[in-house]
Amino acid sequence: MPMNEKYTNEDFLTRWVANELTKEEKDAFETSDVYRQFMVIDQQTGNLTGPEIDTEKALVKLKSRLLESKKIVPVRRLLWVASIAASFLILFGTYIFIFGNKTYSTGIGETETILLADGSSVELNANSSLSYKRFQWNDERSVVLTGEGYFKINSGAPFTVETDQGEIQVLGTSFNVRNRNHFKVQCYEGQISFTPNSNNLNPVQLSEGMQLELSENELLKSSLLNNQPDWKSGFSSFTQRPFSEVLEELSIQYPIKFDMGTIDTERLFTGQFTHSNLESALKSTMDPMGISYSISEDKRIITLSN
Repeated sequence: MPMNEKYTNEDFLTRWVANELTKEEKDAFETSDVYRQFMVIDQQTGNLTGPEIDTEKALVKLKSRLLESKKIVPVRRLLWVASIAASFLILFGTYIFIFGNKTYSTGIGETETILLADGSSVELNANSSLSYKRFQWNDERSVVLTGEGYFKINSGAPFTVETDQGEIQVLGTSFNVRNRNHFKVQCYEGQISFTPNSNNLNPVQLSEGMQLELSENELLKSSLLNNQPDWKSGFSSFTQRPFSEVLEELSIQYPIKFDMGTIDTERLFTGQFTHSNLESALKSTMDPMGISYSISEDKRIITLSN
């Protein structure tokens, strides 16, 4: 566990509040960046009035914690520790608000438009998430994407999108990033650069009207056919992709699971399906593959057969 994560771990902080740290742990913590940030917040919020804290509940929790460790602590000390714990909860909540990540996420079949502090916007596709550090935003425009998102970035400082496969860097542009089983970057305006995490792949520049796909540890560039990603128009499309990817995308757009039986999910599929009607989506994906299907009464389990 990274050191800073250790110092924000609930058990570690509980031991600190209860004065249960060893001298070595206490000395190390008090020289850490996390502790210094706590102290800065403590000074800056000293005159603020926080919400009322139920110290009795805090006392009960701390009593339980201390009894588990079989230590006998005077009640007066427990009251003091509860008071410290209450103050710490306010301080730690402030710390999380200022220094923590801001995260947005979408569920199955959901989309969301996010307006960033600099006026840039991100539209998240279904079952996706986006996070960034509030405190560092003015100095570093950087976000972490899981799933898929369409970005419209205002010009200014460099903008970075971090993914499992690598980093996308831009100045001001419109682009789409798919960070799922099939990694794809599509540039609709301006220019972007992609730096792969893999040492076996070189950075790639992508200009307007081009897209980049990662396939079998190889980066492939091709021309875009549309002026925006298909999912923004309400459908998903595939060109010679394994059928397993189609089933996964169906499960992202609809709250369903598949009983696949013995069907071959490695067969390649070319086609599309709508995001607005389940039966239409199933028909347009199953019929071309010669696959029969049945839908459970609650429309959540789809059983497939050859």
